[in-house]
Amino acid sequence: MKNLFKIFCLISVFFSFSAYGACEYPRKAEIPNGATSTSDEFMTGYQAVRQWIEDMNDYMECIDKDTVAMISMLKINQQHTPEAEATIIEHQDKKYNAAVEDQQKVAELLNIEVRAYKAKEQ
Repeated sequence: MKNLFKIFCLISVFFSFSAYGACEYPRKAEIPNGATSTSDEFMTGYQAVRQWIEDMNDYMECIDKDTVAMISMLKINQQHTPEAEATIIEHQDKKYNAAVEDQQKVAELLNIEVRAYKAKEQ
């Protein structure tokens, strides 16, 4: 029962901190259609997607910083336990890994469109 109370406290601290220091997931850019886009349209879309990929790198860096900050907050509030730290890390890792997967999927789709664009230009 005592552990359940600690977990409840951890969750409330976690969500209250997240409201103030939350990292914002970047808005996705539309992947240009390599087969039908004009050169200008394709390059504009390509640059927007590349910027989104860079923004995702910043987002993931923010997640890392938030993880450290949340664990520090637990220590400051004298609520730090190995279980609490593990819970925070597990939650943050899920967000980070989802961002990496999304970033990889978009990069793969962009590469497909780049190949289509190059094939059209030949």
